[in-house]
Amino acid sequence: MSTTTKKASSKGIRYTDEQKKEVIDFAVNYNAANGRGGQSKAAEKFNISQLTVASWLKSVKAPKAAKAPKEAKAKAPKAAADGRGKKSRYSDDQKKEVTDFVVAYNAANGRGGASTASKKFGISPLTVVAWLGAAGVSSKGGKKAAPAKASKAAKAPKAAVVSGGLNAKLTSLLALSNQIDKAEAELAKLKSRFASLKAAL
Repeated sequence: MSTTTKKASSKGIRYTDEQKKEVIDFAVNYNAANGRGGQSKAAEKFNISQLTVASWLKSVKAPKAAKAPKEAKAKAPKAAADGRGKKSRYSDDQKKEVTDFVVAYNAANGRGGASTASKKFGISPLTVVAWLGAAGVSSKGGKKAAPAKASKAAKAPKAAVVSGGLNAKLTSLLALSNQIDKAEAELAKLKSRFASLKAAL
């Protein structure tokens, strides 16, 4: 503002429309650049009371500093509606998006992917779990473990092997015992004949 405006304020002369516009434009531009504080800065710069500046701003309805637009939240994929207004089934791509989210979440956090996906995509937890089961994914994280394959050659129990070997040894011992008994009986006969012949001499 020119020095004429400052002099006019000291003499109590009313401000012209151009002088008011100069003050208002300064305050508006300052607020646009800094967000706030234009009123006090204008009062300080042009040596005018803040009440006067506020009154001028109010009279012209000066625009306030525009607020930064909020980030749009990602909307959950919705199933396409059919002609009767009922929701059709989710597509395979939508199901895959949900299951991939659960797998990634569980990989990063360990668990909780199913419940988080339910809230994020607006789907019931039972539906999410059903999709995970159909995709072969565990709701607790990771793929389901494949069942272990049975070995082709069945291993014989150790107890059976030991039992079979013991029976064979017992059979051999019994046979040897019978042979010893026969040999001892034959030896006894031989000793008896030997004694008889010796006595006859």
